[in-house]
Amino acid sequence: MERKNKSLEEGARTLLNETNLPKYFWADTVSTSCYTLNRLLIRPILKKTPYELYKGRKPNISHLGVFVCKLFVLNNGKESLGKFDAKADETIFIGYSLQSKTYRVLNRKILCVEEFVHVYDEYNSLVQENALEDEDEDASF
Repeated sequence: MERKNKSLEEGARTLLNETNLPKYFWADTVSTSCYTLNRLLIRPILKKTPYELYKGRKPNISHLGVFVCKLFVLNNGKESLGKFDAKADETIFIGYSLQSKTYRVLNRKILCVEEFVHVYDEYNSLVQENALEDEDEDASF
């Protein structure tokens, strides 16, 4: 168990340092590190991931995103838009929700962390929204 805790700590430290995020995002980095390690780290003896051992099936990893990449979310009725106002807010991807099948993003316009299912990357393509539907409600264990 000590090794996994050390891996989480190292993963979170790496995410914070490489992306130049403020240290108060430490909880998001630890959560994201745990989420990805459970789906990607293979146990040498069993040749399976922790997710596979717990759920009995291989995890779907097509929805995994690049930490702190630029994403856009549609501004659907959050505020009244003028004729020439932007229809999307620029956000930064900071992790995955633990309660639902959504992405956690930092909205740069209002400086608030929000959760969205439908997010778009820089190239205006929909990020794998259906990939999250394959995951169970329980995002971590």
